[in-house]
Amino acid sequence: MNITETKQGNVTVIKPQGRLDSISAPEFESRMGALIDGGNRLIAVDCTELPYVSSAGLRAFLSIAKKLKQIHGKLVLGALTSQVKEIFDLAGFSSILPISSTVDDAVSSCSREG
Repeated sequence: MNITETKQGNVTVIKPQGRLDSISAPEFESRMGALIDGGNRLIAVDCTELPYVSSAGLRAFLSIAKKLKQIHGKLVLGALTSQVKEIFDLAGFSSILPISSTVDDAVSSCSREG
């Protein structure tokens, strides 16, 4: 999995590319943890190139969101593919994690709450 990182104001935008599964989830969670430990409190995830999320990927998102909540930060997911949105809906994660229809909306949501 390739993960790129950019800044939009005070929001860090993470763009994972590839499947988020039991192989890539530990690396993704570690990378996100390092960002949080480095002082990033507002994180938007650009999901446009994330074709699949397994249960391990869902756990990684939940763990990251909890870590951010503890330090008064926020995680917002943006632009989920239809397949990933369906996975989130079936697992009940759509009601747990903030999801925006676009990446720009995710960044705006982080900014408003931050």
